[in-house]
Formats: sequence, structure tokens, C-alpha cells
Amino acid sequence: MSFFRFLSRPFPTQPLLRSFTTRPTERKKIVLRDEDLVETFVKGSGPGGQCINKRSSCVDLRHIPTGIRVQCQQSRSLADNRGIARKLLREKLDELENGHLSKNGKKAAKIAKQKARRAKRAKEKYGKPKEEPNSAIPPPEE
Repeated sequence: MSFFRFLSRPFPTQPLLRSFTTRPTERKKIVLRDEDLVETFVKGSGPGGQCINKRSSCVDLRHIPTGIRVQCQQSRSLADNRGIARKLLREKLDELENGHLSKNGKKAAKIAKQKARRAKRAKEKYGKPKEEPNSAIPPPEE
């Protein structure tokens, strides 16, 4: 009985469809504020010997509102590592905030599109040829 009652009510389809089909078309610009960041410097690890073991040139950067944490020790220089860590954090926040519109999302979509196009071309070129009936040889009769 409840199923028929459900069918008798008007079901609002129009607003629901609009909310699911609309996607944002513009990227939100990511701005890092110093108040939202906790920056610590720790000793690095890995190859490098005495230089790595003694200096605290590894940057540990944490974004307080989202809890995203980035570590960077790509360079010997502390200043360079700070810049690289901020760049990495900006990329991660961009991916989190903008999703498919982020720089990495667009790059991945472009690569996927290229792969699909190349696969389609290869399939057209090297795919199974259509078997055409050979009119020169008659079919065997039994």
C-alpha cells in the first residue's frame, strides 16, 4: 500500500537533476595563509652522509584547516625546501578543492584522452579485418 502512496505523490525531478548535472567550470584559486600553516624543520634521512645527519634542512609543513602534511628534503638548502614544500602543499590543496579542474586533474584527463584516441586509431588500423565472402571460391556443396 505504501508503494502506491509513493507513486501518487508528485516527485520533484527537475531540481535534483540540475544539482547533479551542474559542475563548476572555474577553478578556485588556492591561497596559502601563514596563519594556517605549521612549519617545522627536522633532520633529513637517506643518502648524504654527515651533511644529512647534522643539518635540519628537511621541511615538515602542515595545513591546519585540512590536516594535510607535506615533507620535503629535495634540496640541501632549507630555503629551497621551504619553497618546494609550499608548492607541493598548494598542489595537494588544489586537487582537494578543485578536483577534476585542478592542474593535475586536467593533465590526467588530457593523458587519458590521448590514450583513448591512440587506442581507437590502433584498433582501426590493426583490428580484425572484416571477413568478406570470397566470390572466386564457391562454398562447398554437400
